[in-house]
Amino acid sequence: MRQRGRGRHGAATAEDQLPGEVRRRRGERSLSRDELAARTGYSRQYIAQIEQPSRGIPSRPVIAAVDAALEAGGALIDLREAAVAARAERLRRGPDPETESRRRVSDLLDHHRSDGELDYLDRLVADLIATADRLAPADVTALVLDHQCVVDTLLRTPLLPHQQFRLFMLAGHLAGLLAISLLDADELAGASTCCLEAAVFTELTGHEGLRAWTLAVNGLIDAAARKACADEVSAAAPSWGGPSQVGPEPAAASVEETAQALAEMLTAPGGRVSQPRLIELVKGRIDRFGGDDHRPLSQQAGLSRAFRPPV
Repeated sequence: MRQRGRGRHGAATAEDQLPGEVRRRRGERSLSRDELAARTGYSRQYIAQIEQPSRGIPSRPVIAAVDAALEAGGALIDLREAAVAARAERLRRGPDPETESRRRVSDLLDHHRSDGELDYLDRLVADLIATADRLAPADVTALVLDHQCVVDTLLRTPLLPHQQFRLFMLAGHLAGLLAISLLDADELAGASTCCLEAAVFTELTGHEGLRAWTLAVNGLIDAAARKACADEVSAAAPSWGGPSQVGPEPAAASVEETAQALAEMLTAPGGRVSQPRLIELVKGRIDRFGGDDHRPLSQQAGLSRAFRPPV
């Protein structure tokens, strides 16, 4: 978090010290935040904000109530007044170049913690890709939903551009995996929605590998939808129907061509080792929706026109 009250050489000022002093004195009294909130009449969330750096300087009545509850004898009130005076002096002088430089470096270093969280999420997604075909669809769905909780947390976290790109890539692959697991469970509508989510993340990254993955998944959903429609028509048609008047359908791209097209573009979580697994997730399901004589997979309505199916 940004700490704006640092002195010239990085020494903590009264503005920096106040949150920690409140927390320290509360610990000395063995009071929880809930108990301190009850004694002061303020919410637990507000007490938590007082104890956090860079949340601003609390008003005097708030600090007076906290000072009384913690039996600080006015020490917290004095520290607050010193913080107010220090902030006023800092604003009067204007920004100090050295201090601002230190702040920017500190902010960048704080962002590095998100790299560790992204590395962890990358490992989770890579492990899921490696084991997806050995798991039941319900288990894949549960794991993806757990991993997407991590994605949701990071989406609410300020990230640097390269970190945001990594997050969108991981989220796009997760959405595609969820679409396939729902497709395996015959939940076509849910699979289509998840594929649309993957398409959104693809648009945000503009990455050709993620585009190939999303379009391959979309192709499976499109084929499943056409097969479902064909099954309904077949079930409704009279059993004595005459010869078909429909001409021969063009052959679709072979499984090998599909795999080669994907292999050339995929950059998946876990690196290149995950690419064959992603390809197999698609290849293993192509025959489920038709053989060599099924029509080429068409583009699903609603996807960006920038998408061009590789199959």
